[in-house]
Amino acid sequence: MNSMTNPWLKIPAKDYEGHMLHPQVGQFPFLAETFFNALKSHNPERVAFLGCATGNGLEFVRDTACKRLTVIDFNPEFLDVLENRYEKLLPKPDIRLDNLEHCKFPEQEYTLIMAGLIFEFIENIQDLLCRISKSLIREGTLVTVLQLPGTNISSITKTPYASIKDLHTIMNLVERNDFCEMAGIAELKIHTEETITLTTGKSFYIGTYKKDLK
Repeated sequence: MNSMTNPWLKIPAKDYEGHMLHPQVGQFPFLAETFFNALKSHNPERVAFLGCATGNGLEFVRDTACKRLTVIDFNPEFLDVLENRYEKLLPKPDIRLDNLEHCKFPEQEYTLIMAGLIFEFIENIQDLLCRISKSLIREGTLVTVLQLPGTNISSITKTPYASIKDLHTIMNLVERNDFCEMAGIAELKIHTEETITLTTGKSFYIGTYKKDLK
């Protein structure tokens, strides 16, 4: 897809946050809690937050050992909100406006990479996983959240925020087994996994993957 026509670029930050906080969606607190748990479990020194949007959960970084924080997103307005909201966060985020489809990551750099609800919008998942794997240090961790396919449940919940609805044109839900297979090819090995069903009825896969040292 031409990046200039990507629906993500047409979504105002207030619409994104309003949609994710809407009672029929409820994914904002869920994703923040997932990030918090990842930080608490691994207490990483160098963190990359892919598809960070407006920075949901970044406040939890303060109480960790993190010395370097990289945040990446495609929507410049999202990153403006993030910068204004977390400008006093220590460590100060390295904010990158970039497209995850092809952006470059430093090799063997990060202790933890957070990737929540991004793979549904990536055309070449295998390529991104390989770049993520190379960017992790030995025994580094990828934490991912996938929205699982559900019977009779719309992939994009209808809310008053009309700008969100066009995401269905580029959203492709990823099966857990398919993702695990691609992660394995990228030398990422399952460490922990669980499935969470929100009160809205949607189910999500939370997978923690370690850099395979074989």
